[in-house]
Amino acid sequence: MAFKIFPKSQKPGSATKLELVDDNTRGTRAGDTETSLNWAPHASRIEVEEEGGLSPSLENAALMFAHGNESAAKAALAHALDTSERSQQMVWMCLFDLHARGNDRTAFEELALRFVVQFERSAPAWDEMAGASSSDPTASNARVKPKSLLRGELTDPQAPVIVALVEASKRKDGLPPRFDLDIADLDGASDVCGLLLAGSLASLRRKGAVISIRGLDATTRRLSAMLQAGDATHKGLWYLVLELLQWSAQSQMFEDRAVDFAVTFGISPPSMEPLTAVQRSVLTARAADVTATDEALAHDRIVWIGELKGPADHCLKTLSLEAVTTNPVIVDMRRVLRVDFVCGGAIANSFTRLMAQAIDVRVVSATPIIQTLLQLTGTPAGLFAKA
Repeated sequence: MAFKIFPKSQKPGSATKLELVDDNTRGTRAGDTETSLNWAPHASRIEVEEEGGLSPSLENAALMFAHGNESAAKAALAHALDTSERSQQMVWMCLFDLHARGNDRTAFEELALRFVVQFERSAPAWDEMAGASSSDPTASNARVKPKSLLRGELTDPQAPVIVALVEASKRKDGLPPRFDLDIADLDGASDVCGLLLAGSLASLRRKGAVISIRGLDATTRRLSAMLQAGDATHKGLWYLVLELLQWSAQSQMFEDRAVDFAVTFGISPPSMEPLTAVQRSVLTARAADVTATDEALAHDRIVWIGELKGPADHCLKTLSLEAVTTNPVIVDMRRVLRVDFVCGGAIANSFTRLMAQAIDVRVVSATPIIQTLLQLTGTPAGLFAKA
């Protein structure tokens, strides 16, 4: 069943190509509640000439994806390929996208063969789609794990990333797995969350685990600035800052903060411990990669990453009139993993407010299922560009 969330208005001069044949047995009379009509034999080729219009299956799949039910979204799109909707390339592209996100190359290649037969043109490449569905814009291997995100003020000790780090730190079956951790938008942590994060990161570090941390230096400086010597609050955040300084190998700053910690709490601080050679090499490589990639993007565009959720997601702050510094505003969504329905509506409203102020908006590198969800929640199709 398709849910018509946003009714589509008829454009002046446009018309929907429908051919109807009255069966002459039932007409429309005053008081009738319905009209019975038969479709002409070629009615299966109905086309709705409306820019950005979404088919019922696309709408349903986008809703399911927004709620985190990717398997149901795949099923809806797969069923659409057995209906007249198979003539719409966006249905295929969204299904390619979901197979790539699920790292299901077999299903992707099978779909590619059907695509070639249907449209007599080349199908999307696995590496292209798998890379676009990854949280890392430079990734071409679908086996790269999505980045673990720590954002905002952490107050829930049962948050998935915290739990994953704690569980990995307790493992005794060899070297813990590699983590790609993103803390660029981390604003703080409660005492409990700070202690859990600091303890698990310290344990993983001592075991030789390799953790690539995005936003490490900038976030460490920002969190450290919140801590004042002699103010015995935010103890968990003190421990977290000291541990992040361990990972960044900033020995002088670590020693300064360690002295402040001892003065503040009257206890011995953690000791500075060296990183392994592999940990140091990843730290150096990651710093160079972030400088070359993220800073270049930051000069001319807004970069969103991870899962965007709720009416007050951090991404919305970047679209406020006070925050916008360029015209057009370019929003890079190549590393967005999912957008929920509520946040999608809030994003569309933000775009509308910017355009009402004569500020142009362009959305680049949104994957097909992300683009479909944003269209469903009100973002005009004309805002999307490939790059």
